[in-house]
Amino acid sequence: MNVDLKNSGLVVSEDLLRLFEGIGEGVIVTNRFGEIVGMNSAAEAMFGLSKEMNIHKNSAILLNGLCDPDTKKQVLPPNLPFNQTIATERPVESREFLVRRPDGKEFYVQISTSPFFGDDNALAGTLGILIDVSNRRRLEETLTQRNLQLSAINRIATLLNRTIDFREVLEYSVRQTMDIFTGDAGAVLLPDKAGRRIYVAASANLGEEFLSEVHGSEVASTIFGRVLRLATVESVSRSENFEWMPRSMKKSPFASVVVFPLRAKGRSVGVGALFSESERVLEDAQREIMEGIGTVIGAAIENSRLHEETIQKTRLLESKNKELQQFTYAITHDLKSPILVIEGFARELKRSGRLEVEQDVLIDAIMNSSARLHSLVNDLLDLARVGSVETVIEETDVGELVNRVLSDLSIRLAEKKIKVTLDGNFPKLYLVARYVERIFTNLIDNAIKYMGDQPNPQLTIGANDKGDHYLLFVRDNGIGIPQEFHERIFAIFQRVKTSDTEKVEGSGLGLAFVKKIVELSGGTVWVESAGKGKGSSFYFTLPKQ
Repeated sequence: MNVDLKNSGLVVSEDLLRLFEGIGEGVIVTNRFGEIVGMNSAAEAMFGLSKEMNIHKNSAILLNGLCDPDTKKQVLPPNLPFNQTIATERPVESREFLVRRPDGKEFYVQISTSPFFGDDNALAGTLGILIDVSNRRRLEETLTQRNLQLSAINRIATLLNRTIDFREVLEYSVRQTMDIFTGDAGAVLLPDKAGRRIYVAASANLGEEFLSEVHGSEVASTIFGRVLRLATVESVSRSENFEWMPRSMKKSPFASVVVFPLRAKGRSVGVGALFSESERVLEDAQREIMEGIGTVIGAAIENSRLHEETIQKTRLLESKNKELQQFTYAITHDLKSPILVIEGFARELKRSGRLEVEQDVLIDAIMNSSARLHSLVNDLLDLARVGSVETVIEETDVGELVNRVLSDLSIRLAEKKIKVTLDGNFPKLYLVARYVERIFTNLIDNAIKYMGDQPNPQLTIGANDKGDHYLLFVRDNGIGIPQEFHERIFAIFQRVKTSDTEKVEGSGLGLAFVKKIVELSGGTVWVESAGKGKGSSFYFTLPKQ
């Protein structure tokens, strides 16, 4: 380096300074005592210096303004890169500093230093290269802050997903928002169903005067209603737009308020509010984070609200079902008494003496009708009791259960000369045995009744393993079921009405009973039939667990 030594110091030539001007970064030259003896205009601009300033006299002030970027504390002279290079006569790799200028402004800079020597190979001074990294540093801090806030959004989402209790969701929302943005108070406000008034649903660290003033206020009268209507983040402070705040807030210690919409399914379902005792300047990145948090909270509020509504509707449905069951019990009980009386009187008339042929026929008709009514009432009672009385779930061999049903119906099967085939491997399942026995009884009984005049009547009962469930079926080659009846026959009192079924007796409750039991067991039931004379196949599923 072309330098001159005078009075044990260092003088930088004009030619060298002009060379430094061509460098895009800042350049500082010190003598061997660590005093600044020259710098280019880029370095002067960094430190806010003018050409007329005596750099040598101000070098201590300038260099003493270097601070640690993390702790913001002043770097002691021995730790300055210039002094370290002087002490070791070796280069110091790039380090980052916070620089406090004499005018109070701050910026971040990377400094690397190298030694240079005179003609006698003695240390003459140092050369420092300064790179302004303020923009990069601000970007990193912004990204770090954004990552922290995004992490906080994830945290609040995780917390809110742990509960669907409406009150807990609201309280979590207030506390977590205050934690994320270091607020001094917070609130969640929700509108009424008409959207005309807004109410404080949850709050923290807010006075009674404010709560009573805002709670139930008209949507159009405060900033909370404004944010609800416009669905935009609003920030007010004592220095700007504080007239939008309620009167009680103007007497509070809070200096700024941020209000953000809580959105779900594309609409505002409420607003969140964050109160600070210091004036808060809301940056664009923070505004986006607020919107994101508002969406998370809004979705959680909507989900918890739907959950509450579902619980209420379920309770109402259970109440209605209980009322219906009680009604069914009452009706069937009241029906049984007169039926038994009629049946009893008819039987007594039958025994009382000689009757005319026509009278005997009439009494038989009364007794037959009474028996059918008695059977119908019993079926109604059984249907009403399914799922409403305590049952025992036990391991049941379905194959043995089917054989028991076939044994009970063996006389009727033999009368119709029906050939029965068992197909597949019947499982052992944990279930209510008497319920499943009733399913097979009703389906096999139906197959017998609706076999028609088939010359070679056949009945196949089977089971297939389908992975997580078993598919069971009862298949016949009887009269078949028209397509339009495939759904209807599972409803109460719905029967296939054709010329082939006119003389078949039944209550119209058998398949309704089957459907209710299967669905209570966690399965599904359906019928398949190609139509008249093509037979029918009734399928139902039972879960393995």
